[in-house]
Amino acid sequence: MMPGAQIVNVVSFMPERVVDNTKLALDGEDDNELEKNAFFKGVKERRFASPEYQSSDLGSKALKLLLERTGTKPEALDLILCSCMFSDYFWPGIGPAIQNQVGASQATILNLDTSCSSYLSMLNTARAFIESGLYKTIAIVTVTNFVSRLPEFQKSKKSWVLGDGASATLLVDGKSSLVASYERSHGEHYGLFVFEPDMVDGRFLNYWERGCGPITVNFSPDMVTAIRSNAVELVPDAVSKCLFKAGLSTDDVSLLITHQPNTFLIKEWRDRIGIGEPRVHDTLEYYGNLFQSSIPVTLADAIEKNKVQSGDLLTFGTFSNGGDFVSSMVIRWT
Repeated sequence: MMPGAQIVNVVSFMPERVVDNTKLALDGEDDNELEKNAFFKGVKERRFASPEYQSSDLGSKALKLLLERTGTKPEALDLILCSCMFSDYFWPGIGPAIQNQVGASQATILNLDTSCSSYLSMLNTARAFIESGLYKTIAIVTVTNFVSRLPEFQKSKKSWVLGDGASATLLVDGKSSLVASYERSHGEHYGLFVFEPDMVDGRFLNYWERGCGPITVNFSPDMVTAIRSNAVELVPDAVSKCLFKAGLSTDDVSLLITHQPNTFLIKEWRDRIGIGEPRVHDTLEYYGNLFQSSIPVTLADAIEKNKVQSGDLLTFGTFSNGGDFVSSMVIRWT
């Protein structure tokens, strides 16, 4: 039998500190047009990780929980794939710290980043390694730990859809769970959505320059309009092409899980894809936008709530940044 990447389990580890959006007070007024935009609405509460947790702590907690639930010894791991926003240091990434903290002495690590699409990119990467025969047991870890580290940005309502959290997924050599995938880069949208230092004394300084401002996102109405236009087209198109590649229709899908950026995009994607309640699951309201942790945390939540059964066909869809990358995947839960 040819090697195949079988997903054994997916778990999440959420920081204990809850931020209740209904009790937050805004210092100053945001731009009225942006404040009313649905891009910044739909979240009742979220979790903050820092300073209680370093990013490596979050990843290690999630991975330890996964190993416990699956009865897997740390020494059995061959590879740990890791995606993180923000790492504990500018450089290096947190992969080696997680490997050491969980005692995965036989594992090598790979830090991977395609932003909000990173989880699906890592599933594809794990599949390639397992099918090649190079590795048999792979853990995928996502860590989102940044909005709690940006006190200046927290004063803006535009940050109130963002949360922190982590996930871990175990894949082994077995009956393949991955049915089809679709990934494309759209480099023409590079730089549309970025984290960068805020303005200081009327000018922008690069992050490597002395005296640069605090990290923020400098939203503008034109920027939001462009991101919305890209996202509403790219994700449904990717899901459609992925289902076609799998020889499936929307009627075959047991559960659709998309990225969780805001209520507007989630609804728009469902309407365009043609899958709605009860074949969807969200965590936006209580966890917020978790970037690369969004899909796996939502999947773990669906599993915990018994919305995923053996044999179910699950479909994922997400985009990255301002639309410079898009990804979709169909898996069969085994």
